[in-house]
Amino acid sequence: MNIGDSRSNSCARTWDLGRRKALWGVLCCLPLLAGAGALSAAELSSGTMTLGQVLERVRQDNLELKASRKAWEAAQERPAQASALDDPMLTVSDMLVPLETRGGPLKGQLAFFQKFPFWGDRALRGRAASMDAEIARQSYRAKSLEILSRTVRAYYELYFLERTADILKEQTSVLERFARVAEKKYAVGREPQAMVFRAQVELAGLATDLVTAQEEIVSAQARLNALLERPPRRPLGAPESPAVLRTAWDAEALSRAALADRPELLALRALKGRRTAEKKLALRKYFPDLTLGYQYSEVGGGETMTSFDGRDAVGVSLGLNIPLWLGKNRAAVRQARASLDASKMSVEDLANRTRFQVVDLLVKVQTAARLYKLYDDTVLPQARSALDSTQSAYEAGSAGFLDFLDAERALLRFALEQERHRVDYAEAVAQLERVVGGPLPQEQGEQP
Repeated sequence: MNIGDSRSNSCARTWDLGRRKALWGVLCCLPLLAGAGALSAAELSSGTMTLGQVLERVRQDNLELKASRKAWEAAQERPAQASALDDPMLTVSDMLVPLETRGGPLKGQLAFFQKFPFWGDRALRGRAASMDAEIARQSYRAKSLEILSRTVRAYYELYFLERTADILKEQTSVLERFARVAEKKYAVGREPQAMVFRAQVELAGLATDLVTAQEEIVSAQARLNALLERPPRRPLGAPESPAVLRTAWDAEALSRAALADRPELLALRALKGRRTAEKKLALRKYFPDLTLGYQYSEVGGGETMTSFDGRDAVGVSLGLNIPLWLGKNRAAVRQARASLDASKMSVEDLANRTRFQVVDLLVKVQTAARLYKLYDDTVLPQARSALDSTQSAYEAGSAGFLDFLDAERALLRFALEQERHRVDYAEAVAQLERVVGGPLPQEQGEQP
């Protein structure tokens, strides 16, 4: 969006807007946000639309989140399958041409075989599958944080764009009033016509920026509706501004929390556990599996003079596979060891990046909060005072119209920048919550 020549840097951005404390509270196995109940679609379409309401609806309705949970539920069924015995083998034989034995003709056979893996193999396979289920659980948590963070970003993007439109309307109203003053001064010869044209150009620029902001609002609403699984053009209520700014979080405490509970890190640790079980399974390929069998043979009678004429035969069998091809087994062991080493390195790498991200995002939180406070306490009050003073001076004839335009531009730029700092703070806090894997401890947070 362009706001005259001096406004382009303030409005030409797509604001990735912040995600607040409510992120983690709506994740799996946690209670719903305070005051939230079963929401109807109409409650999001009018009035004030709170972040808690939006996050609850996303948690209930978002299909991507539901698919991730179903994947986790599916993974929970794998351990029982992986640790179970293979299905037994049953064979039935009928002799089309009788086979003569000492006891009589062999009419048919029935055999039953069951394979038993080497001791401990089933437990290790179950362990590996359990780690798969844990990976799926942590992936669901990570997906929840991702989707909810996208929701908060879309929510505050809508807030920022609506706030931008409001600020533009306010400045347009001020400028229109002074454009009329300039026209009156021109009519009596106290202002050159160029100043009247300058005011009209400035108003046209504000009108263009307002149209652009309103179009971007439609796009932001469609983005949020998509996360809510609603039609793109369904109306939405007015979003609330980000919460009170806090900064006094301890980096070391947050790093410990992130290392203990970040879902991506826990998923990599579960993968490391799986690789450990796979390595042990690869080493056990050098040991044979056992196959037990039971055989029953039906023998016809009345055809021999032996005492065991027609007596059926029963037998048992014991079979072992021979791990003869050692090259294959050695390759499996090398593969398992390399995979385990890779998973260990991945865990350590993500842990290091997590420590950095905590420090980096905490600095961004503190910077944005301090800049917001500076604008709120000093910059904006001074800009408003300068505009008021310039307005009075212009009406009294002791200041020119260009002086008024400069003061008006400065106030507009500072007002948008203050909202930007508020948004940057909210975004950094939400990213920090995602890295930490949960809400930031509010008892540590203080106003800047």
